[in-house]
Amino acid sequence: MRFNRIFLGISAALSATAIAAAAPATSAPAAPSAAGQKVIFDTDFGQLNDDSQALYLLLQGGADILGVTTVSGNTWAAEGTAYALKQLELVHRQHIPVYQGASDPLLGSRQDKLATEGEMFGKVTYKGAWSRQRPTDYRHLATPPYRGYAHTAKANGSAVDFIVNQVKRNPHQVTLFVLGPATNIALAVKQHPEIVPLVKQVIYMGGAYDVPGNQGPSAEFNVWFDPEASRIALNAAFPQQTIVPLDVTDTVLYGKAQYDRIASAPATPITQEFRDLQGPGFAKDPNKTEYVYDALTSGIFLDPTLVTSASTRKVQVDTVYGYDYGRTLGYQPSLAPTGTQSARVVQRIDVDRFFELYVREMTSPVRH
Repeated sequence: MRFNRIFLGISAALSATAIAAAAPATSAPAAPSAAGQKVIFDTDFGQLNDDSQALYLLLQGGADILGVTTVSGNTWAAEGTAYALKQLELVHRQHIPVYQGASDPLLGSRQDKLATEGEMFGKVTYKGAWSRQRPTDYRHLATPPYRGYAHTAKANGSAVDFIVNQVKRNPHQVTLFVLGPATNIALAVKQHPEIVPLVKQVIYMGGAYDVPGNQGPSAEFNVWFDPEASRIALNAAFPQQTIVPLDVTDTVLYGKAQYDRIASAPATPITQEFRDLQGPGFAKDPNKTEYVYDALTSGIFLDPTLVTSASTRKVQVDTVYGYDYGRTLGYQPSLAPTGTQSARVVQRIDVDRFFELYVREMTSPVRH
């Protein structure tokens, strides 16, 4: 997800007659320690964007990151690979492998169709990777990584094979963080459906259930980029699925108050990166705010009691190529179409407590 989200009219939400009312919120479990919990971090990674912050939170919170797998969305997969490698190097985690994953959606790129889609279905507000030329490889980017390319090379092999192999080696232990388009996850599920019951849980940032989308007339960007992949992933019978959609991410705004707490902390590779990459923006406009989208998934993983409102729904993605392409649908379980799977849809969190956790982890000594 991107920071500068453009709101659509509320009429888009009101017209979504297929979206059922939310089930009553479930109670939040006690917060376990994240130390040692195994994670595969699937991402359209950027430089100190929400994906980057989500990874910092997991690393600082003690999660066992088995590997990072990149996908095109916010950035091209090659860009995300370079940025992830450099971030891991900055915090002395070069041993964590980065696998470059899918560069295009399951049905191929729509980059050359966006103008037509805008005319047919409504203005395309954000193109992500499709707004610029595809890089030749992860070592030759139009915008090189902060402080230069990493010395570590990307891992050899397929992102999909890595996901499959790690799940099989660690049955019922791996949490999949799906923070960009779900292309890598969908490919893994389609090629090796036997892994589905072996996954511990899947946490998505994506979708918009009771609020408008932020991409085109009705969709959220991660789902819109590859609707078919999201449909396959959400229709897989994973033991547990948690979705962090725009419904909650749009209620959490990061601004200068939070930045100042990080920037004024003792120097670490993380706080210095905040100063260098965010400082100029806040110096220019102290009143600007940003969404922290994917970072919420890590906060909820580290402390599930942050969730103050959630509902269990049967979820689906509209993959009919038209006005609702990429719209996420959430049904009351008793009213859901056959074959849809259940997911916990987060609707609200304790914002103050989230930022206490966020600032604490971002300003703590870098965990080696």
